[in-house]
Amino acid sequence: MLRVGIRYASNLLVMAARQHGYLAAGALGGRFLVTEISKLPKAARLALLARLRRAPAGRHPTMNSDTIVADLARVGLELHPYRVDLAAFRAHEAAHGYPRNYAGGPLEEGGMREQKLLEYFVSLDLLAVRPLDVVVDVASEWSIFPEVLRRISGATVYRQDLMYAPGVHGDRIGGSAAHMPVPDGFADKLVLHNAFEHFEGTADSDFIVEAWRVLKPGGTLCILPLFMSDQYSILTDPLVDRRDIMWDDGARVIELPWWHNRFGRFYDAESLQRRVLAPAGRFRNILYHIENTTELHPRSYLHFALVLRKPDVGTRVDESKG
Repeated sequence: MLRVGIRYASNLLVMAARQHGYLAAGALGGRFLVTEISKLPKAARLALLARLRRAPAGRHPTMNSDTIVADLARVGLELHPYRVDLAAFRAHEAAHGYPRNYAGGPLEEGGMREQKLLEYFVSLDLLAVRPLDVVVDVASEWSIFPEVLRRISGATVYRQDLMYAPGVHGDRIGGSAAHMPVPDGFADKLVLHNAFEHFEGTADSDFIVEAWRVLKPGGTLCILPLFMSDQYSILTDPLVDRRDIMWDDGARVIELPWWHNRFGRFYDAESLQRRVLAPAGRFRNILYHIENTTELHPRSYLHFALVLRKPDVGTRVDESKG
């Protein structure tokens, strides 16, 4: 665990230095180290309490099962099977010079490098970005994806994140993804990698509505992984700052120390329909089931992806469909 943490931290510093310079990366590294050390007393107390109460450790929500697939069918959602071309994925991985410690290093060594690269590879396939497209990588943070996408496609690529300064500054869009400071019809493509699950409160539904405004006619939104479970759940790390979280009504809350995120939503079929597809309204939705992700590695979790397409000008839309 310590080695993985060191790799995650080193990757964070490298990404920060690439985007903001070494001074900013050093400051970030210092804050990260202080934050992690400050968690140790609370982590020890939680471990002791769990032992005294003989309480089982929090279990990660189930993310792929026959039950999930059956529940989606029961509420009328069609799943489109998708199989990753693993040979093409390995060729992509080798061709684009991803840092070895990216996302904490290789899956075999406890990191998530190949998982993140798989998300990028599949989104590139689903989005089919063209040279004249404007693409926004939503909740981008320190991601290398915008650099790779520019190099592969020649498209204009923006990074969006709540951590950036408010407004549009160069290729950065700061502020909430649910209220982006850009004009109507700004982008051809929007993509989220391992991000949508962290949208607290109504931000998930609000973002879907905002995506309709931001996308041009014919534009596409891609969300992956779309985290599903057989029970509507919120995963949270009790060691992080959880002030002001709005917990979803009807969702079970699972605490998992050292997960490093304060909020992660795992939809069941009903909550997906209510919170995402109903607000999608006039979008045409395609829900993909990635069938062979564990052939990459047993810990790979890209099981579902959602693509929403805004009809082109002049296309007649059945507004009764999500």
